[in-house]
Amino acid sequence: MSFIIRNLTGGLINRDILKDVSLTIEPGKIHVLMGPNGSGKSTLAAVLMGHPGYHLRNNQYEISLNGIDLKALKTDERARLGLFLAFQNPISVPGVTVTNLLRTVRSVLHKKTDSDTKQTKHNPVLSVWDYHKEILENSAKLKIPPDLLKRGLNQEFSGGEKKKLEMLQAVMLNPKYAIFDEIDTGLDVDALEVVATGIDLLKKKGTGILIITHYQRILKYATPDFVHVLVNGTMVASGNRTLAEDIERNGYGKWTKESSD
Repeated sequence: MSFIIRNLTGGLINRDILKDVSLTIEPGKIHVLMGPNGSGKSTLAAVLMGHPGYHLRNNQYEISLNGIDLKALKTDERARLGLFLAFQNPISVPGVTVTNLLRTVRSVLHKKTDSDTKQTKHNPVLSVWDYHKEILENSAKLKIPPDLLKRGLNQEFSGGEKKKLEMLQAVMLNPKYAIFDEIDTGLDVDALEVVATGIDLLKKKGTGILIITHYQRILKYATPDFVHVLVNGTMVASGNRTLAEDIERNGYGKWTKESSD
């Protein structure tokens, strides 16, 4: 049981951004992907979620979730299988409240199709009362004021509020694997602790996590199991938390120099 990424090469139609990228994420483990601007980190996140604007050019790559091949699946199909992406810049959806959005998405994710009978079956769904109780409990853990849940998604939210709401969505949807693309950008210390709380909640539930970041600030609150470095689309190093600490002290110079030689 794991989220397997092997030999990804590609990106845009006329330019390779990722170059033979491989990574395996196991349930309940936190992986951190670091790298300078333009290294391909956000491209990797988009490719994994099946963004139609990105393309992989060889046929030997693999993207599989717990043994299920994702290559031919659309973004919504990957989400139904348990893959979640928190956006670097969450969009606003006026008129759609956080509460209604999450309840609708949960009801969709609880649907399963029996391949033999082609009939749609439903997992048990929480009552309205139990659902609201759960969302309020998780909001309290993430220090999200209840009034935000009644507003349009990200409508006139601050940067920190948007990132907290992304984390609430992840906690409520309980994905098998979650990708957080620079969820720590622009957050103060208090907000960083809140985001780390959500990551810890997911880890305890068994979610495999990929945190994409430039800095190791968030790692002071969310301890990674593995740290990887992506430079110019190539995975150049992997290690533990000490690798992130080394980058904090010395930057990416030794890898950027090597890639330019």
